[in-house]
Amino acid sequence: MHIIDLLVLHKIAKKHHAKKLLKEGHVRVNGEIITDNIDVEEGEVYFDDHQLDLHPLKYYMINKPANYICANRDDKDPCIVELMPRKDLHIVGRLDRDTTGLLLLTNDIKLRKRLTLPLYHIEKTYQFTCLHPLTKEEVDKANEGVVIDDNHLCECFIQMKDEKEGYITIHEGRYHEVKKIFLSLNNKILSLKRISFGHLELGHLQEGEYRHLSDDEIATLRESVYLD
Repeated sequence: MHIIDLLVLHKIAKKHHAKKLLKEGHVRVNGEIITDNIDVEEGEVYFDDHQLDLHPLKYYMINKPANYICANRDDKDPCIVELMPRKDLHIVGRLDRDTTGLLLLTNDIKLRKRLTLPLYHIEKTYQFTCLHPLTKEEVDKANEGVVIDDNHLCECFIQMKDEKEGYITIHEGRYHEVKKIFLSLNNKILSLKRISFGHLELGHLQEGEYRHLSDDEIATLRESVYLD
């Protein structure tokens, strides 16, 4: 990563001011003062007396428990960020308070924005339990498209485990989308758990546990939204 990008991501300065600080000799790489915007992959980088993390962009997956809200701060309810090792993270695709499962958090703003745009058709799959049995005819009808929010055609794919439990895959992630799909079928969601986001799967991560994404997982996420 280039020195100026490091300074910006560490919130030391905006890009124009970071260039000035670099030229003034505030940055040392492996003990040597550097004034050029070199690309540093390893070693020790200091801004004055502060060592910089060479990998400042962080990517996490957490298994969101119920009753946590997807926010950084709230006066009434516990926030999912309280379970994370750092507080400067942004949530990728919010889950309702009562919904559990796979949630991504990152400080990579550009990636976060793209992952939440319907343009890129990122698949999200949920495991559900509903109030009333779903017939094959209802499932087939839903899989042809469901109109929600007055006249918005929502694409989804439902697979049943039994008459009240199954999996639903959506691409957009509109507000209360899955719940609205079931309301359109004169039904109601009783429990909802996200088990996959794009190529990422929740796996055996327990509720409240989080992990770093691997380099391969990050690369595949970025490729899915056409980021280098």
